[in-house]
Amino acid sequence: MQSLARLFLLLLCTLAWAAHAADKSEDTILGVWLTDQKDSKIEVARHGASYAGKIVWLQEPQRDGKPVVDAKNEDASLRSRPILGIEILSGFAYASDSAWKGGMVYSPRTGKSYPAEIKLGKDGRLDIKVKDGMFSKHVIWTRQ
Repeated sequence: MQSLARLFLLLLCTLAWAAHAADKSEDTILGVWLTDQKDSKIEVARHGASYAGKIVWLQEPQRDGKPVVDAKNEDASLRSRPILGIEILSGFAYASDSAWKGGMVYSPRTGKSYPAEIKLGKDGRLDIKVKDGMFSKHVIWTRQ
């Protein structure tokens, strides 16, 4: 009976360790990332089971002494909001193999949102594949 109890305890410990290891790989996306053009930094955080990212730093946060605003947003009611603090990544779920899918990327440059996938490369950088119809573009972010 004691050996069965030990086996059960060992199994529980192994499952707990595996769950912990899985959480760690899912959360490798967390942190602050410098965009490919080096003009902004995005902080990625976990919101329940999904991941999102907001702009936490801009190289030029002001223009003419005023905060840079989301002037090209398709929604006219949002065009006066400051870009600093805007959520530009949303709804990403961990898929597997250091990949997150099912999310959207908002581009203040175009004022539009696009479906995207994120992959963490072996070099530690994020490869974000942004889709626009039948075309796609890769942007690479570096951890800060």
